[in-house]
Amino acid sequence: MSQTRRVRLSTAALWVWGVDAVAGVLAVWHGWGILITPERTFFWFMTFADLVVVAVAVWLGRQWPRHADIGPDGIVLLRQRVRYDAVTEIRLGDVSAKPFWLAFWLPTSLVVGLIVALMGSGSFAWEVLEIGTANGRARLRWRTSVGHDEVVKALRAARPDLEPRYGLDGTAPAQDFSPRMSVGGGLLAACLAAWAVIGGWSGLQLLDQSTLEGPYSVEATSATLTRVTDRLKGYDPLPDVHPEYQTWNCDRTNYLLGPSSDVVDLHLKIVSPNVPEATADAIEARLRHDSGMAPDDYLFRVGGTDSDVSIDIPVVDTLYIEIFTGCVHADDLPALQQRLDAMAAALGAR
Repeated sequence: MSQTRRVRLSTAALWVWGVDAVAGVLAVWHGWGILITPERTFFWFMTFADLVVVAVAVWLGRQWPRHADIGPDGIVLLRQRVRYDAVTEIRLGDVSAKPFWLAFWLPTSLVVGLIVALMGSGSFAWEVLEIGTANGRARLRWRTSVGHDEVVKALRAARPDLEPRYGLDGTAPAQDFSPRMSVGGGLLAACLAAWAVIGGWSGLQLLDQSTLEGPYSVEATSATLTRVTDRLKGYDPLPDVHPEYQTWNCDRTNYLLGPSSDVVDLHLKIVSPNVPEATADAIEARLRHDSGMAPDDYLFRVGGTDSDVSIDIPVVDTLYIEIFTGCVHADDLPALQQRLDAMAAALGAR
């Protein structure tokens, strides 16, 4: 019984499935980036690009087999058997992969592209075999002649009545079982190279999620708020004035990632257009005195280097006091809001 022999076609399938695996990992990585950078559309775009690469790689990988199995009754390519008795034509030839490499290198490296342009087309020659049948034509390519010669030898041994013809019919449709090495393929490879660089670089950006300021410890921030609150004595209640809260996401060091949703700045606002101007001025002046601000200060950092509690009293005709915690962990907000509630109550706002 004749034994089936396996002949290597190309390593293209290995490269394609490798790209597919990398794209899958980057899709997960960039998808995580969407969760931590909801304000940015960049990682949405990158995740979509990763999934497109996955789809294209799977599509190409299913078309390009790594091996051809030469059996006693035919050649198997991707589970498709080309029976020897069904072969109607054998064509041999060669094709130059120079257009592929020019299309790849000129956009990515002009110097290398010019070097490739100066090289002869024969330096990039690939052996081509076309097997014609009544149901269609199969086209195979090899970088070296070893696998090519082995398949041709098997065909000639099985079909001595068919003499191989030299010269390729470029207009005849055929199913390609190896890369065409054309200009389009080179441009696709250049796009993949650009995607790999941008995807890898953007993925590395996710490793640094530090913020420009903070996060300051909840203990130090709470201590500062308590210390200021303890100084606020004897303020009259402010009817119909209620504390308002607003949360600001703190800016990250890396602008690409946008503001952080895990490190935030909690703002307490005591604002009312109904408080008489004289009363508002008196409250604001007293707050400046009690918190250690100078009479002409409008933005003052109360805490030391271990916290960033600040008081903002802008120049307006109505009551406007804003106190913020500085950048702290989002998980610490409930405890800090209790401290700010106590401070607002001390100022007369409930």
